[in-house]
This record gives sequence, C-alpha cells and structure tokens, in this order.
Amino acid sequence: MDILERRDALTRMRRTMRRWRPRPNTGSLTKDVVFLLIIGFIQITILPYLLGSLGYLDLITPWLVITFIRQRPLQAHILALVGAMILETRLAAPAGLYLCAYWILANVISLVRPALSWRYKTPWLVSYALASLWVILFEVFVINFLQTASLHQPTYIAQQVVRFFVTVSYGMYLSREWMTIDAEEPVPQ
Repeated sequence: MDILERRDALTRMRRTMRRWRPRPNTGSLTKDVVFLLIIGFIQITILPYLLGSLGYLDLITPWLVITFIRQRPLQAHILALVGAMILETRLAAPAGLYLCAYWILANVISLVRPALSWRYKTPWLVSYALASLWVILFEVFVINFLQTASLHQPTYIAQQVVRFFVTVSYGMYLSREWMTIDAEEPVPQ
C-alpha cells in the first residue's frame, strides 16, 4: 500500500503544512511553544498596530485554556509560563501578574476538567468566559488600580466588553474540532 502513496513535492508540502498548522495542542511541546510565540507576536505587535487605540485583544488566553484542558499538567504549566512571560513583556514593570493569573487558571481547570464532558459546547463556553473574565478582572485590579479615572470611562468599559467577546469567540473557533459528539474525550487520563 505504501507504493500507491503519492510522493510528489506538492503532496509532501501539503503534509508538512498540515503538520505545522497553527493550533493548540499539537502533541509536541516544541511546536506548541513555537505556535504560542507566534500567537504572542501577533497579539503584542500586529494587533495593536492594526487596532490602534480601539483596544486590546487577547488571543493567548483561549489558546492556553485549550492547552489546560487538552494537555497533561506539566506541559500545560510550561506553556502557561511561556504565555505569561510573553504577556509580561508588554508591561512597563513585569511583576508576575500574568504568571499568577495563568497559574491559578491552569490549576483550577486541571482540577475541574475530569468532571466535565468536553464534547459539548457549554463547558468550553463557560471555560473561555470565566478565563477571560478572570484575566480582565486581574488586570483591572492590579494594573489599573492606580488609574481609577480610566476604569469608569465608557470607552474603557466598551473595550473590555469587546475584548471579552472576541476572546470567547476566538476560543470557540479554536475548539470546534473537539465539540462533536463523536469526538474523543480531549482530557488525557
């Protein structure tokens, strides 16, 4: 049967592109770190350039939520550390804000994940919503604590609401392959 397999350059390139398709939980820690760095680069450099002062979008949190659900705890915590360090680079004074937020999030999800069926949309939706809300509230409490005037402005609140919905929508888009009834249960045992 191996003789019948196509071995031309286009087929090999297509297979390589399919293996290196950017998605969370590839099965290789190296690929996951590379893809997380790419997502972090897009979030920190490209999106602010495109959006300007319209707001800040979070692509790393839903990526990490999938990682916390699908990966074993050690790999999930390693990727949480990488994601937190990526987000710490955009702060003027890195103080472990995202490291603390993602550490708590990783531990809570890893404790809850065996009790839920991840084939349905509801656990995914609730996980993304709570994770996004947790990161937003953590940022509001820690980063913006001294800037109380900006917390009550309608533009700031509107930016955070848009950020919340984009984060949840992006997460639901990423996890669509695991939300079918016939899909395997994504939690490693």
